[in-house]
Amino acid sequence: MFFLAAVAMAVLSASCSKETKGVPAFRATSEQAAEQNGKVSLSGLSLRWSAGDEISVYDNAANAGVYRLSSGAGTGSGEFAYSSGSSVSAAPYSAVYPASIRTGAATVSLPAVQHSANGGLQELPMYAVGDDMDLKFYHLCGVVRFSLSASSAVSVSRIAVATDRAVNGSATVSGSGSSVSLSTPSGSNVATLACQTAQNIASAKDFYIYLPAGTYSSFRVLVTATDGSVCAKSANCAVTIERGKITTITLSSLDFAAHRFSTSSSASVVFSPGNLQYIGSAATPYWKFADHQWDCFGRNEQHGSAANKADIDRDLFGWGTSGWDGSGASYFEPWHTTNTSSAYGPSGEASLVGAYAQADWGVHNAIVGGGNAAALWRTLTHSEWAYMLNTRSANPRFAKAELGGSVSGLVVFPDDYSHPAEVAPLNSTNNTSASYSSNQLSFSDWGKMEAAGAVFLPVTGSRSGTSVYYAECGYYWLSTHSSSTNAQVIYFASTSMYTNYSTARSLGCAVRLVRD
Repeated sequence: MFFLAAVAMAVLSASCSKETKGVPAFRATSEQAAEQNGKVSLSGLSLRWSAGDEISVYDNAANAGVYRLSSGAGTGSGEFAYSSGSSVSAAPYSAVYPASIRTGAATVSLPAVQHSANGGLQELPMYAVGDDMDLKFYHLCGVVRFSLSASSAVSVSRIAVATDRAVNGSATVSGSGSSVSLSTPSGSNVATLACQTAQNIASAKDFYIYLPAGTYSSFRVLVTATDGSVCAKSANCAVTIERGKITTITLSSLDFAAHRFSTSSSASVVFSPGNLQYIGSAATPYWKFADHQWDCFGRNEQHGSAANKADIDRDLFGWGTSGWDGSGASYFEPWHTTNTSSAYGPSGEASLVGAYAQADWGVHNAIVGGGNAAALWRTLTHSEWAYMLNTRSANPRFAKAELGGSVSGLVVFPDDYSHPAEVAPLNSTNNTSASYSSNQLSFSDWGKMEAAGAVFLPVTGSRSGTSVYYAECGYYWLSTHSSSTNAQVIYFASTSMYTNYSTARSLGCAVRLVRD
């Protein structure tokens, strides 16, 4: 059962404005969370300005500029100096925080994933309208504070909320001051909080997600642990979120289920919660699991760049490119794009096991969202994938599907799968020649299936050099070699699927890891 409580926000007074080096500077204040009657502990929740904060400002002449905090970090008001775009000068002004969500004078785009270092709320969307350069910001959304605790020591990496309304995407802002309102966004009905650092919930831990105000008649929560296990909860009544208020949901004694997939008659594995990604654009590059099971960079050709460029976010990799240089390979870094197949992976004919296990991405690397330590995950072999999809007694074993009318892929079901009663029966299961359109699933449907343990492998395309082809096909590396120039993948398309597909080691393919 969910226990709900609301806490009102307090408004800070405005400060005076001034100009810096001839360029107008804005003084901004924001609504500040305040504890009310001791009902909510706000430890770790900060809604004050922080160093680096940016606001996006429009003036009456339709000029648009970005202004960055120059002083006042950690206080109720801050001074924002010109950073980029136009230097606005004609009142009235309208402004949005954070600047990254601004799409027009009165339009914003709420993100599908809210990133946080430790589950605390960051960059709560705010909006201001003013006749001078003193801007009072008011919250566009409400806040859900999840207070979670588990039956045993569990480290959480993400929380997803699925509702009956859109909670991200494009929306229109109307009104000013305390009357500000946000139209229902046009995106999906799933909001995800992704934690940079795993959070232990053996004792109560708070997590914050912002959602558009309104009453949600359907409200489901999926909590994912770093070991791939999940815990799902549903509200037994409507949940109302108010703008500028905190709604507290307490979930205690949570039990997590590790849905397993047999890979032989005597062994089974748990899948990672998303495809493997290398975030090369970060100041300190790192590996992570995708925020959603359907996420894929490659499909959008975001890999296109100069060959072997290190600072690109990638999820299509040459074979054995874990960053380990002990296999004899000439190309072993995740950013290598050279089309010389014999120079990837262990030299000669060897798989990513035994002496060459560290060439496996999951063995060599610590992965954010997956325990953040090396040697926790690995890549499946050809025989394991073949057994899982073709031999094990589970029914269904797999099906093709399309999520949200936009993402095609392959669904693989755990041994203990029980199809949710609220989701329409599946079509064409265990059929390699079925089309993606056989099963049209909403993101809400998928949330229920994911909670039951289903795994989704999105179409990825494949990268040759710096170009991505075959965008409606899935290519996922196996740890098994074929020859000194080829390795094996699981391959699927709209009317076909192969577990013994051999391709060039230099080809960029996706990686989906498992845990024993």
